[in-house]
Amino acid sequence: MVKSGLVALILGLATFKAGAQGTMLFTWHGNSNFFQASFEITEAESLSEQLFNSTLWTNSIQITSLDGLRYRASDVPNPYIGGIFGPPLNLIMILADQTTFSSINVSVVPGQGASISESSPLPNGRHGESGFWTYELIPEPSTTALISLGAIVWIGKSLRA
Repeated sequence: MVKSGLVALILGLATFKAGAQGTMLFTWHGNSNFFQASFEITEAESLSEQLFNSTLWTNSIQITSLDGLRYRASDVPNPYIGGIFGPPLNLIMILADQTTFSSINVSVVPGQGASISESSPLPNGRHGESGFWTYELIPEPSTTALISLGAIVWIGKSLRA
């Protein structure tokens, strides 16, 4: 009984520590809900004053407009993007959709606010909105593995008793 409690405590502490590792998912919350946007950064990029420069960040940037255009930094040969998480977040993105001659501008200036605006010839292509970004930690897969292992051990011990 004491041994299984010790195992559960060790698994719990290991899971708690692992939960602080991994990536961060940022999600846009606009005041008019014109755009859906998100991106991820690595743990190293979440440290104070580190520039966002990973392929995870570049490949995860995704913004959807009212006309259904999906802007991605990975689709643009040389996207104009820059970011740093101080905190606070400081961000600039200018992305284009070459087939429709549309572009989107995302900015976060500490102390001045955050906005997304689109310039497009499509019917809903001239919208902009203010809003804010939230983020959440996405634990590494090892966290899920530890939780699963702990649950299996606990269920196994419960069935034997």
